[in-house]
Amino acid sequence: MKNKAQFKKKVKTVAIITLCWVLFISISYTNEYYFTLDLINLGKLSGNYEFWPDFFAMMILAIIGGIIGGYFLVFRMSSRYKRKSFAFGIINSGLLFLSIYIGTAVFGIFFMNFVYHSFETDFISAIQVSWENLWYNNLASPSFVVNMALFGVLVSGTQFMLQVSDKFGPGVLWKLITGKYYHPREEERIFMFLDLKSSTTIAEKIGNKQFFELLKDIYNDITEPIIYHLGEIYQYVGDEVVVTWQLNKGLKDHNCLACFFSIDQFIREKKDYYLENYEMIPSLKAGLHIGKATVGEIGVIKKDIVYSGDVLNTTSRIQGECNRQNVNILVSEELLQYLHLNGEYRSTPIGEILLRGKEGKVRLNTVELV
Repeated sequence: MKNKAQFKKKVKTVAIITLCWVLFISISYTNEYYFTLDLINLGKLSGNYEFWPDFFAMMILAIIGGIIGGYFLVFRMSSRYKRKSFAFGIINSGLLFLSIYIGTAVFGIFFMNFVYHSFETDFISAIQVSWENLWYNNLASPSFVVNMALFGVLVSGTQFMLQVSDKFGPGVLWKLITGKYYHPREEERIFMFLDLKSSTTIAEKIGNKQFFELLKDIYNDITEPIIYHLGEIYQYVGDEVVVTWQLNKGLKDHNCLACFFSIDQFIREKKDYYLENYEMIPSLKAGLHIGKATVGEIGVIKKDIVYSGDVLNTTSRIQGECNRQNVNILVSEELLQYLHLNGEYRSTPIGEILLRGKEGKVRLNTVELV
């Protein structure tokens, strides 16, 4: 079901890309048509230029191009650019498109002309005529170069928007564009504070630079399980990651719990990599809680969507209790009441704990896979 949900999300992204490309090409074609029509009306050009036949042809090409281009950018290329810089993804996608565009044009136009002329003349003449048609009527044509550059910019721009979306997190860019949280609102959410155990000791042992590389690897490795379980990465704070869920997404299939255990399993599966590069296997601890948070846009130079409220402070304190209780995960009793655990998980009460900075005690539980 989760793979299906992720697939649907990617298909939706491809559909949006296709729609944007169709809109862009339709505007570009309409502008070109009326510019040419103006030249005809002024007597600079002669002839008849019908709008609809070429327009429909361009729309079909735009739809096909949007689906194919969107598929490669979303399904095939996105993972390739995750560990690369913005510039690499944008330039690489543009150059890759240009190479495919030129290659397809050269092969397609030359091959079709060659097949056509091969029935009318000899082999050598067919090759010569096909090459002359390809070069003089296409590759050397200013319109071919302009269209190639235009579509190259379109592909690079699409990749740029995909990377910006990744930077803000899935859906956050759209929320900023639409102003969903321009006026603060209150939402009930699930939060998970995820922290690297013994981070200070590890940093002292391997050094600050190597420790930073370790965090980069951990953050890269935990991203896929978080997205897979429909979580949103709210922020990175040093060696701590704050993940949040909308209530329905976090409770569905126990996503908020399953996310932690998926991360733990993924890290253990890569233990050889971590041992080879850092001579240790990272271990993570987590605190989970549910509650109302105020969410809204904040900032002038650097805008961001920020959550605030007691639920964040409480979740942070819950995670801080993991070391004292010698467990890897602690969940508030309040959240457990929503989860309705089945036979896949077993909860063990820790008791009522007086959290630092809190007046009342909070009932905590640790959870393990059965």
